[in-house]
Amino acid sequence: MVAGLAMAAAGASARQQAGGGVRTLDVPAINMIQKGKWTARDSEDKERTMCVRDPYQVLRPANVNTPCQHVVLESTASRATVRSSCAGHGTMLTRITVDTPRQVTVDTQGVIDGQPFSEIYDAKRVGDCS
Repeated sequence: MVAGLAMAAAGASARQQAGGGVRTLDVPAINMIQKGKWTARDSEDKERTMCVRDPYQVLRPANVNTPCQHVVLESTASRATVRSSCAGHGTMLTRITVDTPRQVTVDTQGVIDGQPFSEIYDAKRVGDCS
């Protein structure tokens, strides 16, 4: 998995922007996502478990630790579309649908480090992080 579900990525927050400055995004759908232990199932029925400490992690490509800039293209109470550009790594488009604060669908596609990707995850909160 090249980009993967960024909710699984540790490291810098998706709220950072190029140059190291911090810009707080305010995306109602992402704000609804509860912190905690989540399982995510991809379109090939592979499941992974992750700890979500910051719901905005969903906007970070996995394995990218440099700041990314984000442009919100759509934002409603339960849906969001965000374009992310990560200097030196590439771009991605993420569509988030929040069914409940404990159940979300993440559709992400783009090109990171020269590798195209397109993935859909159904994720559910299953408890607290240990």
